[in-house]
Amino acid sequence: MQLPISENNGSANHIQEPSWFNMSRWDRIVCFGVCLVASIIFFVLCFALFPVLVLRPQKFALLWSLGSLLFVLSFGCLQGPMNYLLHLISLNRLPFTLAYFGSIVLTLVFSLGKFSPILTIIACIIQVVAAVWYTVSYFPLGTQGLRVAGRFGTRRVYAWLDS
Repeated sequence: MQLPISENNGSANHIQEPSWFNMSRWDRIVCFGVCLVASIIFFVLCFALFPVLVLRPQKFALLWSLGSLLFVLSFGCLQGPMNYLLHLISLNRLPFTLAYFGSIVLTLVFSLGKFSPILTIIACIIQVVAAVWYTVSYFPLGTQGLRVAGRFGTRRVYAWLDS
């Protein structure tokens, strides 16, 4: 099934959503806000309960993964599900999409299925890196700035370890 290109904005990269996806601009903003606030709540819970959750990495992983999914879903609400899906699988976003969603799946598998605390922590770390990469990539010069900051941080750590 091919979806028709929307003609109301004159851009060929926006797809007209099926009627059950149509939301007004206000509805999209409200959905974005609700999902974003819920995601922030999950992230704050992770940090606030961190000392307790360290003993139970499965609970931390579940809270963190739910926060991550709500974070991504919030932008899907804002842009429209089909447009956002096409954006996520575009050539320049595909590495992020695979890393981010792959890390979420691995986190849930290792925490809920395999019960491996070490692998759960590694998957959570990958998830955090992917979330930072996603967020920074939307800022002007974001990825370039992140690389510069990463190199500076690495040099500082090496200097600290050498002293």
